[in-house]
Amino acid sequence: MPPPFDAIKLTLADAGPIAALFARCSDHFLLQDGVEADPSDAAALFRDVPTGKSATDQTIFGWRDDSGLYAVAAMLRDYPEDGVWYLGLLLLDPRRRGQGVGRALHEALVRHVIGKGAREFRLAVIEANVGAERFWRSLGYRERRRVGLEAFKARQQRRVEMTRDLRPPQNATCPTTLPAGR
Repeated sequence: MPPPFDAIKLTLADAGPIAALFARCSDHFLLQDGVEADPSDAAALFRDVPTGKSATDQTIFGWRDDSGLYAVAAMLRDYPEDGVWYLGLLLLDPRRRGQGVGRALHEALVRHVIGKGAREFRLAVIEANVGAERFWRSLGYRERRRVGLEAFKARQQRRVEMTRDLRPPQNATCPTTLPAGR
């Protein structure tokens, strides 16, 4: 089981460590964009939001240890509608993958957005990233739709939009009294 994770809110001042993480995660950027991340991509993370939203609608969290920043997550609240949070990025240093770290970070994000009133969490993966799609499905996400073709720097990609309902099940019941004995 991974150790506890305390997220820190990242700002534009953290663009350097984010760029270093992006460089270590070149596999992600090569698959998505067809080219490695440029140092300016780290700063763009703070300003690239959909039309009708502002950078203040976005929260960017990071996780650090003694060796530096090893994960980053960018989330947009109330997008595309109220009560829906959109996970635009969850990027984990390759040395941390396959150890349950991504799952633990994701569950911390879920607790955070539920605490902020979210009823649904959405994200998108590129269709070519079958490993990521499998990961998100294992966390309870289901496909909403497929969108494409869209330009990602040097590539054209289709996206698989996915969603996870965060509301408690409708048929969940709680006992009003505890059983006697024991």
